[in-house]
Formats: sequence, C-alpha cells, structure tokens
Amino acid sequence: MRVIAITGGLGSGKSTVRRILEEMGAVGVDADELARKVVEPGTEGALRVRDAFGDRFFDSEGRLRRKDMAELVFSDQEARAKLEGILHPLIREEEKRVLQEIAARDPQCTAAVEIPLLAEGKRGEAYDLVINVTATMATRIRRLVEAKRYSRREAEARIRSQATDLDRLKMADYTVDNSGTEAETRRQLESIWRQLGPEPHR
Repeated sequence: MRVIAITGGLGSGKSTVRRILEEMGAVGVDADELARKVVEPGTEGALRVRDAFGDRFFDSEGRLRRKDMAELVFSDQEARAKLEGILHPLIREEEKRVLQEIAARDPQCTAAVEIPLLAEGKRGEAYDLVINVTATMATRIRRLVEAKRYSRREAEARIRSQATDLDRLKMADYTVDNSGTEAETRRQLESIWRQLGPEPHR
C-alpha cells in the first residue's frame, strides 16, 4: 500500500485535496477525526487529558470542550506541549491501526492521510510521499473568517503558532497551490496522480 501524507497550514485547504484524491481512487484518512476519537468519553486519551488539565475542560457527559482547550494551548506553550505529549502518540497508534485495516482490505490501494502538524512532528519520512498544500496568507485568513471558525486576529495567531511554509516545503515531495479554484487544484493533483503511476511504492 502506498501512503500519502497531506499537510499544510491552517486554512490552506488540506481537506479539499484529500477529497479530490479520494475521488481519484485514494482511501482518505483525516487526522482530525483520529484526534477526536482518541479523546472520546472513557478513552485513555480523555482520562489522561482530564488528569493533566482538570474537569473544567470536559462537559457533563465526559466530552472534551475542544474550544476551551484550544484557547488554552494557543496561549500557553507549556500547556500545548503537555497536551501534544499526551495525544500525539495515541493519534499515531490510531492512525497505524486504521492504515492496517485499509491495507488488509486492499493491499494495492493508495491511502491519503491528512496530517496538519506533520512538519511540527518531523514525521515526513514515515510516509511514502508528502503533498504540501499551500495558499496565500490572505486566502487562508479569509477562508477561516468566512467559515466563522475564528476572528481575523485568532486566525493570524493560530497560523503563526504553526510551522512555517518553508518547514513544510523542505519535507514535501509535491506542493499544490490551493489559492485558486478547485478546478485548478484538481489539475495539479491529476498531474501528480499520473506521475505516481498505478503501482504502490511498497
């Protein structure tokens, strides 16, 4: 099975790239979904986060208050490192399990894993190839604000907290500019898909 890592900064359009690759035949995996799964009520992740940060970050049903936690870790580097130290190993284990399931169903397939913090974790070599999704800063901020995910100030702060575009570029095998239309992005991915050919790397 060939495994592609899709990475890029906040608002760059990683999910769009993953969806297009799925339409081309890849099996998509969303690391954000894995991150939510490992902190579901009753999981090891939820218990460890509660022990580290307290009950106030969980609702009455044991669900993590993700917005409250995000506000803390984006303003406190020590808290962010603590949270990542708990969750990242669990997310990697869950990703490994999901990929094993995909490979068991179809050993000849291509999996496309959307991983926002690939450069931060310095894990590019764990994948057969890396696609870095880019977009202009103005485009990224506009998308995040229009989606009502963040205010402009919040969007800028979160983008600054991530790895730089240069960090991601250094680890990428391919870069896709997602600043324009979806059709333009699709054409770039079609070119990459043709270059990869039908045979998996492993």
